[in-house]
Amino acid sequence: MAHRTLNLVHAVLLAGALGLAGLACVACSPARTQTSPGTQGARSSTATPWKTAGAHERSIHARLAGIEDGEKRYALLDSLSTEYFRAGMIADSVRVREQIVDDSKIGAGRRSLEASNLAFLYALSHNYRKCDHYLVLARTFARQTPPTELETLPREPAYAFFAAEAEKERLAANRNDLALLKYQQITDLAWHNLNDPTLSEKRHQAAVNELYDNAVELIRILAQNNRPAEALSYANELSWDADHRPDMQVSVIQRARLERGLAIARESNNDYDGALSAIDAALAGEERVDPAKITAEYGDCLRQRMLIALAMGRIGDYRGDAAAYERIMSLNPFAEQGSSANDRESLSLAARGQWQAASKRIEPLIAYELRVQGAQGPFYKYPAAMQMLYRLQDPVTPAKEADVIAYVSPIVGMQGSWNDATSRGAYVEDGALEMSMRYLVERGGDDTALAFRIAEHFQMDATQDAMNDGAARLAAGTPALREFVEREQALRYGQNTAQLALARADAGLSGQDNGDVSATPDTPTELAREDRAQREANAQLAALRKQIAEQFPLYRQLASPAIPSPREVGAVLHPGEVYVDLYAGRDASYAFVVHPGGAFRAIRLAVTHETLKTQIAALRASFDAGVPPTQPGELAGFDLNAAAALYRALIAPIEAEFAGADTVYLATSGLLASVPFDVLVTQPASSLSGASWWIEKTLPVRIPSAAALVLARTYPAPHAQRPLLAFADPSFDGLDAEPPEQGAPAATLAASRAFPLDAGTRAFDYHRVAPLPETLAEARSIAAALGAPQDSVLWGTRASRSAVMKADLSSDRVVLFATHGISPGEVPGWRKSGLALAYEGHGLADSVLTADDIVTLRLNADWVVLSACNTGLATGNAGDAISALSRAFFAAGARSLLVTQWAVESQSAARITAGVFEAYAANPALSKAGALAQAEREMLAGKDGQVYRHPYYWGAYELAGDAAR
Repeated sequence: MAHRTLNLVHAVLLAGALGLAGLACVACSPARTQTSPGTQGARSSTATPWKTAGAHERSIHARLAGIEDGEKRYALLDSLSTEYFRAGMIADSVRVREQIVDDSKIGAGRRSLEASNLAFLYALSHNYRKCDHYLVLARTFARQTPPTELETLPREPAYAFFAAEAEKERLAANRNDLALLKYQQITDLAWHNLNDPTLSEKRHQAAVNELYDNAVELIRILAQNNRPAEALSYANELSWDADHRPDMQVSVIQRARLERGLAIARESNNDYDGALSAIDAALAGEERVDPAKITAEYGDCLRQRMLIALAMGRIGDYRGDAAAYERIMSLNPFAEQGSSANDRESLSLAARGQWQAASKRIEPLIAYELRVQGAQGPFYKYPAAMQMLYRLQDPVTPAKEADVIAYVSPIVGMQGSWNDATSRGAYVEDGALEMSMRYLVERGGDDTALAFRIAEHFQMDATQDAMNDGAARLAAGTPALREFVEREQALRYGQNTAQLALARADAGLSGQDNGDVSATPDTPTELAREDRAQREANAQLAALRKQIAEQFPLYRQLASPAIPSPREVGAVLHPGEVYVDLYAGRDASYAFVVHPGGAFRAIRLAVTHETLKTQIAALRASFDAGVPPTQPGELAGFDLNAAAALYRALIAPIEAEFAGADTVYLATSGLLASVPFDVLVTQPASSLSGASWWIEKTLPVRIPSAAALVLARTYPAPHAQRPLLAFADPSFDGLDAEPPEQGAPAATLAASRAFPLDAGTRAFDYHRVAPLPETLAEARSIAAALGAPQDSVLWGTRASRSAVMKADLSSDRVVLFATHGISPGEVPGWRKSGLALAYEGHGLADSVLTADDIVTLRLNADWVVLSACNTGLATGNAGDAISALSRAFFAAGARSLLVTQWAVESQSAARITAGVFEAYAANPALSKAGALAQAEREMLAGKDGQVYRHPYYWGAYELAGDAAR
């Protein structure tokens, strides 16, 4: 079957189906269409009769001859184009739109909007010559638009121009990364206009409209560029603003769009329960509007809910959605032609339990996208995931092992392969991977090794957006690497071009670039030429990537992290150590246990994601409240039952695997990244004195992934010479106070280190960040324990981001950051993990050390200590914030991190951290994990007083990374 790419007629039909202003459309939706026979010449029985159309147009032009007013001229031509469209006279409709652009009496802003819309459509139809022509006009007219005209337009020209540019980048060269930049430019401009006090209320509201009308597309393309944490953070921020900011008036339909975007963000973070709640809210909002007026949007919401249900194994519960989807699409005769029939019909078949038919129906779309984008393209990944879910849920014809392996392998990568970590399917990819993992574990045998790779992929994917940023920063600062990376990018983009050329040649469209619906076969010679070009591009790219991996292994691990096999993990484990990858699944959870030497087991845990979510929230509630206990033996809200339940669910089923091991490396992400494993109890208890703590017999150690452990132990370095460099008590107001005297009284017992944010106003002023004077005493205590000079402690304005970036850290065994940690979404507009340092002039923009900053540092540290950081907070995706920082520090050369799971109390923090380094310095045989455990156990035993025996004081600490000496 020959597949044809989207043509102009089909693009315009899609635009009309969406009911948007002019001819604007949302081709960026994953449901990209293929041309269907019979779209040309579609007519409406209620439209202007064809026989009188020419006469009608002549009468319009006769009227125009006597009209000088640009708005009146525009209104007549706009009406004529709309009439042609409704009559199915698509080419004539577009021709009239072009006349609007050419009419010099019409305002520049109107002409710019029409030019952008035409560029958008010609990009969809792959007519890039005309697309470029109208982009030039759109930009020119946008610059000529006076402020007075901006007050009259339905949309600012710059917004439409950037959207058209985005689609051109996406479709002309498979550049989803550049498309993302264009959508971010729209958002940045909208925020700028909203916050500009010189603009009118109308333009402020136009900015709000742009933010919420484009929310779905920006969130979706963030997810497609494998930036799920950023997508969720942005969706949550818009949701908060809509609820709390009086200057952001959001309509019912805009709220529904936001909920739809939130559903996409949650899907991309493997939270299908949350996604279902969001899409339900979106549909409820859209049902308050006449669905006939938002045909495509309502239909896409129904489709999205079916996709979510498919990933959850519940699509049969949503047969009604399939029927409603059919009805809704039938309300507009053009809407059906503007959606992918393969996609829609396959979902309907799956909802009715016709799994094989559903799988067969989606195959043409998969084949088409594979030819156009390749196996790493986001638009290929989502229908491929749909088909895998169809096969895995078919009770009559069970999935074949070969099919599962063929689906999973390109995503998780095979040994030695370079996997593109910058793209993903935005909807059901995680659901398909989880279901594949379950299938492989149930089969057992050699298949569990591939299941292990899936689990590791989940761990690394949770923080991959930060690693991609770090890779870019690393390349920018390393001239030799930068040259390699620029060549790799050029070849990769050339590969995209060759992929598209081959697809078009195969479809019979090469050299035609005219948007015609018909396609003629290309000659075998042309097809052979394009095929040869594609194979040559692939070979050149593979050779260059091999060279990069050999010469710059760190960059390779950031840009395309290789997942080690259980045998490779076992090869770096020491006697007495065991590695555990924990994954919380929808219907069951899984533990993958690796022993020294490579012995490996995959174990199903009979606990679900939702149950774990409830238990973790109960366990963390008192810690996150930030109110420490003040009386000996007081529980202060600590839930011993939850601590026992989590141990019973996650640790007890694999406890036998720990025989002979005292150090357990735990890889977690998402929900499980917020579990404070040190405070788990092995048996139910009613009091602290009767509790049996897991930490008393085991040393739990965090690790972002198996790859992080292998990397740390594969490239060992000699120990650094200087004992310490510390950054403590930063000056958040940019002023230096008098240094506190050494030995000055410590803070009161109740003082805690929480990041300050006025949750009622969403206000943030960097100058108001709570100072941390007690951290200077803590840093000096650590310096004394390590025998470091006092000038190794930088404080006040010297504890700045620029000081860190300029410092030679390669000679320091311990690097300490005693400051606040910031999680994505914790501060308005902030979507990165970072450390708040001294104010340097612009607050967040130049005063926070981010994960991508950290990657570029050159460390040789046995320890990096993040004291006072609350990077483990269980809000949004903050549980992964510590993983992002950990991966960044490991990439920079750190061997281990000491971090906290909640905002700790100051006196106990100083005693724990000083105790760790006193023990470590006193006993050369003690491991890092052993030093932390000793300090915690001593506080638990009452060394520092009975009140401090509560886990609030000692349980926040965790070691991440290489726990050995």
